[in-house]
Amino acid sequence: MPRLSRFSQVALLAVLLAGFPGAPDVFSQYAPGGNVLKGSVKSSDGKPLEGVAVSMRGEGKTFTTTVFTERDGTFVSPRLEKNKYQVWAQAVGFEMTKSEVQITDQAGQAALSLKPLQDYHKQLSAQEWMASLPESDSRDLRMKSVLMNNCTGCHYVGRILQNRFDSTGWAAMIKLMQKTGTNGVYTPSVNPNPMMVAYQEELAGFLAKARGPASPTLTPKLLPRPTGDAAKVVITEYDLPRNDVSSTILKHDGTDWSEGFSSRWASRAPHDIWVGLDGNIYWADDMVPEQTVGKLDPRTGKVTTYKLPDKDGHAVSTHSIVVDHKGNMWLTNQTEGTHLMFNPKTETFTRFPRPDSVPQRVGGTNAVDSKGNPWAVAADGAIKLDVATGKYTFYKAIRPGATYGIAVDSEDKVWVTFPGIDTLMVVDTAGNISEVVLPPLKTDLANDKDREVMASQRLAANSATPLQKGPRRMWADPKGNYVWVAEYFADQLARIDIHTKEVKEYPLPHRWSQPYALNVDKNHNVWINMLNRDAIAKFDPKTERFTEYQLPTRGTEIRHIVPDNSTDPPTIWVPYDGVLKIARLQFR
Repeated sequence: MPRLSRFSQVALLAVLLAGFPGAPDVFSQYAPGGNVLKGSVKSSDGKPLEGVAVSMRGEGKTFTTTVFTERDGTFVSPRLEKNKYQVWAQAVGFEMTKSEVQITDQAGQAALSLKPLQDYHKQLSAQEWMASLPESDSRDLRMKSVLMNNCTGCHYVGRILQNRFDSTGWAAMIKLMQKTGTNGVYTPSVNPNPMMVAYQEELAGFLAKARGPASPTLTPKLLPRPTGDAAKVVITEYDLPRNDVSSTILKHDGTDWSEGFSSRWASRAPHDIWVGLDGNIYWADDMVPEQTVGKLDPRTGKVTTYKLPDKDGHAVSTHSIVVDHKGNMWLTNQTEGTHLMFNPKTETFTRFPRPDSVPQRVGGTNAVDSKGNPWAVAADGAIKLDVATGKYTFYKAIRPGATYGIAVDSEDKVWVTFPGIDTLMVVDTAGNISEVVLPPLKTDLANDKDREVMASQRLAANSATPLQKGPRRMWADPKGNYVWVAEYFADQLARIDIHTKEVKEYPLPHRWSQPYALNVDKNHNVWINMLNRDAIAKFDPKTERFTEYQLPTRGTEIRHIVPDNSTDPPTIWVPYDGVLKIARLQFR
């Protein structure tokens, strides 16, 4: 009899055991030996509530498990370790309710009741904040587009809309942001952001109208609670420590929605993550001092961090991460502008110095081709490292522009997005360069000023007029004929045929979601994280339908998403760039 692979043995064992009492639960979040938590959630008038998030956290643990109620208000957790658990349930428009349950060999029970909340504006997601802003005429809609396209690339729009200022106050805030970088640091000596200068007066007037001291209370436009397949998910959220911030500051981490959004400055850490061949989760870190790479063991929640010192002894900063076929992690070294390799087996870094003859720095995002060579975006193009020789090669785009996303398709062609000019660059295996220009955005909102600004400014990933689609991050189906692109400003998903370059676009279910990054699993499904939503979406190319999965934390600001194809169905992992957590989504 031929020897089965380890994965095949595990899969076969799971099938054989499934019919026996006491079979292991594939969704188990803790050590074996306990049982499940069952219960129900009702409103204060006794009616069952569907789509309510029910979360549970074991005493002494650093991770939380969340499930959602069914149509009849009932819920069942995955198998839990014997322990004392804090349990809480919440939904927008209701007060959070809490309970304490002891899990033993017997199933735990919890009957929870939610009371209506009179003022629940702090519970709103950023998308709900945007949807609730006035749309009395086309001028309002235009300014909502300007606000979304220019004031949300580095932080949630909900953070600023929780406040109220008059036009002078809003203008002062916009003026401050004109010289504030993506790291949150105000630098008086830099040139102001030209887009914010162009729209300052109009934007301040609109914000004063919508969120001024005497503005009427907004009528919330709420998203539907999860139902059907959208509720058949088990979410595990793992806490990440920061070595430079006290735990007291991080107490408000988006767990309790009624507290609103947390501080992004204190809570920011994992930008990109990837699943290692060893089953651990690795992340790139561009914010935490003395930390270059982090590792999470999802079996225990243990976190290990690694530092690569720069010439001054400080940790180099990394932005993106991807694994090659050998299990090596490739990172974009933002401090030195180079490709960087981390070997999880030896826990060592390998530098690849970039010669002076290649002045272009390695940019923010990266991908690896079939030969194991890393590519990254760079100013006006892409930059490749030949690992065997250490040689860097720069590929210049046909038209200059700010880059952001990068992917390698099933034929080893490299694709790069240019958000400011709605264009993608393509580099084939022979080094030939071509481009794909996205169809113009169909909109009646833009005016002559918008067209003038678009023609006169070098636009990028975080600044746009109402005329732009903003292709941000992208990924390719490794066994298919398409690359998929997140059209950040247009709230659309784009599919591009790698042979014909034909473009087909799909609007997301909800406006103001801001699709940021995406990935493709082994079943060809496209997984999308939405920067302005505490949710992710799955797009099934066969049915051309979206399914959205709500997350149990507010202020997540997810900027990356990756499937673990070793499970069936694939497990999805996302980093919460805004609240120091990494989340795992498993599907029932």
